[in-house]
Amino acid sequence: MLPRGASSMPPPPNPAAYFPQPQVTLPSGLEILRTYSGAVIFLEILFGTIVWILVASTRIPLPLLQGWVMFVAVTAWFLSIVFLCVFLFGYANRIAVNWNQTDFLFHGATFVFYFGAFLLQAATTSLHHFPRKFNSTTQEKILADHEYNISIAASV
Repeated sequence: MLPRGASSMPPPPNPAAYFPQPQVTLPSGLEILRTYSGAVIFLEILFGTIVWILVASTRIPLPLLQGWVMFVAVTAWFLSIVFLCVFLFGYANRIAVNWNQTDFLFHGATFVFYFGAFLLQAATTSLHHFPRKFNSTTQEKILADHEYNISIAASV
């Protein structure tokens, strides 16, 4: 027989064990720029801007390929700014997420998308010597010499 007021059910589990406080090892504020992660985010923003400008300054001879390159450059640029602002303004301390894992996944996904964009931009650049129209008597190249140089810079 159980004592009066006792129950046969175990006590409810501690909710703190299931919803831990966020563990942020990356600093907030301007100190994020002194870490490797902050430097990589800054470089993603810088090089994303450069790729965006370089691809936009050409005639876009293959819209399907270079459209994806532009999508990756613009999207990664925007998400990098948002990710940097999360740490600059201290939102990382308020959101219960494993920020170390999120940082790793963000940079990994950005690398994969930029590598794919690099392959597509390099493929567009490699078609420099092919003619634009196969039935015409004039041999107009897909990329002019100036655009070829810009496309090489965007690939790099």
